[in-house]
Amino acid sequence: MKSVIYGSANKHVLRALDPIHHQGLRIALGAFRTSPIKSLYAETGEPSLEHRRMKLAFNYVLKLKSLPLNPCYDVVFETPLSDFSAVTKSEPNLVANTLEYFKNANISLNIIDNLHVQCPPPWEEHNITVDISLTKQNRENTSEVAYQKEFFRIKEKFSNHYAVFNFTDGSKVEEKVAAAAYFPEHPDRSKATGLRDVASVFSAELEGIALALTEIKKLTKYHKNFVIYSDSLSALQAIQSKNFKVIDIRRLYNLIRKFPPYVHISFV
Repeated sequence: MKSVIYGSANKHVLRALDPIHHQGLRIALGAFRTSPIKSLYAETGEPSLEHRRMKLAFNYVLKLKSLPLNPCYDVVFETPLSDFSAVTKSEPNLVANTLEYFKNANISLNIIDNLHVQCPPPWEEHNITVDISLTKQNRENTSEVAYQKEFFRIKEKFSNHYAVFNFTDGSKVEEKVAAAAYFPEHPDRSKATGLRDVASVFSAELEGIALALTEIKKLTKYHKNFVIYSDSLSALQAIQSKNFKVIDIRRLYNLIRKFPPYVHISFV
């Protein structure tokens, strides 16, 4: 059962498929006819047809939510549920059922990102470099003074750049996640934001860098080159890898390509 449209059929029609499914599981297991249905599911690791239909509906709605130009988008998300109920008075249809699933699972569709943003082409040059040379130092054998000297060396190397200090520890306090960007020469431009409670530390670190880039765009009339100092090694490695499958990485590069100044990000 691979089609999402099965979910729009009446329940008594769908129940006719269950015995066929159960018989297939019994044959595969060599189980008795009297074996409980739930035991068949547990032994085979197979979901029920109802759960399969639910999963297909979930996947369809989640994908559709990211494609606002899809012709079905307005039908599903812009049509009042009362209109669907008026058409199928006997029971809610596929759309109403699926949206009810999301509501019961406490899943917000507002967090789904649209896919209208294009990935930067691989041949395009980006005015950004990443320096993680501090990671080459052996922590056990390197003193704090040595780290400080190395930092000042990096800082001197980019002395003609406007410094943006970006600290993103990604720590959670009572399940709250936040990120921040600090501008030493323009404290009023320093930014902080909270993320969703389910957000990871990695997302918080990238969000902090995105905050810095957003503010950098406003400073291009005053400065030509910028350097961001970040303590988020995983975020810098992800940016360096140019893994555009990660939405946050794609968003950062699309921010960078919209303004001409040179940006350097250094790990501290």
